[in-house]
Amino acid sequence: MLPPLSALRAFDAAARHMSFTKAAEELFVTQSAVSRQIRLLEDFLDLQLFERKHRAVVLTAEGERYRRDVAGAFSQVDIATRRLRRKQGREVLNIQTYTTFTMRWLIPRLSRFQKQNPEIDVRLTASLKPVDFNNSDVHGAVRAGAGEWPVRADKLCETYLVPVCSPTYVATDLPLRGPEDLDKATLLHSLGRPNDWRVWLEGAGLSHVDLETGHRFASSSMAYQAAQCGLGVALGQRFLIEDDLRAGLLVAPIQIPVHSDETYYFLSSPRYAGVPMLELFREWLIAEAQATSDAFGIGLTA
Repeated sequence: MLPPLSALRAFDAAARHMSFTKAAEELFVTQSAVSRQIRLLEDFLDLQLFERKHRAVVLTAEGERYRRDVAGAFSQVDIATRRLRRKQGREVLNIQTYTTFTMRWLIPRLSRFQKQNPEIDVRLTASLKPVDFNNSDVHGAVRAGAGEWPVRADKLCETYLVPVCSPTYVATDLPLRGPEDLDKATLLHSLGRPNDWRVWLEGAGLSHVDLETGHRFASSSMAYQAAQCGLGVALGQRFLIEDDLRAGLLVAPIQIPVHSDETYYFLSSPRYAGVPMLELFREWLIAEAQATSDAFGIGLTA
């Protein structure tokens, strides 16, 4: 037995706006009508979906899980309907991300999203600058940070740092048996993540390695390529280098992974909240990130 569609739509709108009043405006009904529909749905499920606070509502844990499922269902219905109607023109989803994340993780997996959603064209732009949702047509962005964001943000992974280099580099007369050997190695730095070496050295208990020396590159992707070519030792983000480690393109001679708070989140533009193509991409991205974490045993929690 299914709950009434009107109640589901009221819940979906209220959950997106976190407001019964704004949901009522979207649905062209009264605020009390939305409240009644939500109460009807809660009675049907025998669960509390919202915590009612003074002039605000907040989803409960059960409400948040239900919101994700309902949003995905509405998105799928919307996409299926448009396919049947053979809507003219294609939808364009604008995603801002980083060069390294895009090249080493997102692009190798993107074909799966395209096969599932052939009517959506994904346009990727790479930038280190903060995303400006208010003055751009960006629907979502992959950003790195410690988790404090003013918009809806979904953590994609945990970041563990580990020194990596080419197999030939460790086969030379400069062995890397332990952290103390790094003071003789050429360090490869990413200007996009300038604090990673400091974080790793502190986590490994080292203080005598000179961080002013070594080569510097605009992105981690360039640093990883330099490491593959034998230029020195880069600091790899396990989430992004596991494919290269398994393929033997890179090796991690010093097995001391250090956790970094600077990890990847997917940010959703408030301007496009509830837009089906954004919700489809968001759910797909989270699922792919979880699959990667499960496959490599990295985990989503430190």
